[in-house]
Amino acid sequence: MLNRWIIFGLTLICALSLLTGCAPEVIPTPTPTPTGPVKIAGITAWSGPAGMSGAMGDVCMNLVEYQVNDLMGGILGGRELDLIGCDSRSTTAGCIAAANKALYEDNVAAIVWGGFTGADALAIIDFSEENELPYFFWGGLPANICDKKFCVRNSHSLESITAFADDYIKLFHPKTVACLAYDTADAHAYMNGWIGRYKDSGAEIIYEEYNPPATTDFTSYLTTIKHLNPDVLMLIQSNEGYVSMAKQVVGLGGLGDITVVCDPPVETAMSEEGAQGWYAYVFWYPGFPYSGTEKFEEDYKALYGVTPTVSYLALYYDCLWPAINAIELAGTDDRVKVAEAARSGNLEFESPTEFRHYDTCGEPGHLAGFYVQIKDKKIVPVQVPE
Repeated sequence: MLNRWIIFGLTLICALSLLTGCAPEVIPTPTPTPTGPVKIAGITAWSGPAGMSGAMGDVCMNLVEYQVNDLMGGILGGRELDLIGCDSRSTTAGCIAAANKALYEDNVAAIVWGGFTGADALAIIDFSEENELPYFFWGGLPANICDKKFCVRNSHSLESITAFADDYIKLFHPKTVACLAYDTADAHAYMNGWIGRYKDSGAEIIYEEYNPPATTDFTSYLTTIKHLNPDVLMLIQSNEGYVSMAKQVVGLGGLGDITVVCDPPVETAMSEEGAQGWYAYVFWYPGFPYSGTEKFEEDYKALYGVTPTVSYLALYYDCLWPAINAIELAGTDDRVKVAEAARSGNLEFESPTEFRHYDTCGEPGHLAGFYVQIKDKKIVPVQVPE
């Protein structure tokens, strides 16, 4: 009888101890800290009509890996950064295939860059939103990305690109303008914006044509434009397109007194005789007086033995660092948390041209724009009159 009362008492004490929180403490098993590389994929063309893009991608990926792994000791407390190139093959379908590879085979934390056209970027944006994959892209389209949760823009907006025409008007005071661009949604959007600004200034648009994106023979277009003799010729073409066009201009005996204004890929043709004297808007230029430029050029020279001469490299470079900084800000390479960090309003970094701060809509705010002229097979800065 006594033994039963003892057992009952002990049972009661145990029950009370559980109710009062005095049970033995259960220590959770800690989650293992990831130790493998942090992966980011760059999607651009290493083959097809825009295949020159891949070479610039390689240059910048090697540089940034050198900066992070060799100079900074890694990412997220010492993990290796692995930048993976994914070939879009210069097609929209190739862009989506590359994005699938990046996500399901390479298991990346984010993707950067984009395809050859605005349609490519729009397709990758849809993919990234559907698959919750952070995408740090370039391009003016879509004009508004505030409703997107996994996308961050790393280039000028459509509005700021359109405003470049105001500077062209100050520089050249054209009365007649011709326009030739490859036939893509973004090229149409940019040209429409520029044409509107020119018309508002009183200029007459005497030629507007859109060539297939893979065009390599521009002779018929250039012959017509030379005959019309506009004050300004506005061009939007691919890397390969500009090289072909510059060669064909020489065959036509030049374009006379026509002022030729291009978008950044024209730099791939700056060694061509036919491109001498052409103008372009760019996102950066070598020797720009800013601390971010000094860092970019010093590290580039340390790795390659020469300083960079092509401003378009900065566009590739500038897309990689926001992704890296978003991962560091999140403290993890978890994709959802990286996207949240990228749109937290706290993402910022020093680019070669300026200190960038990204808002909660994934926009980088006002970005610097510069104008250059190709002279002696180099790019030379041009000042816009006040």
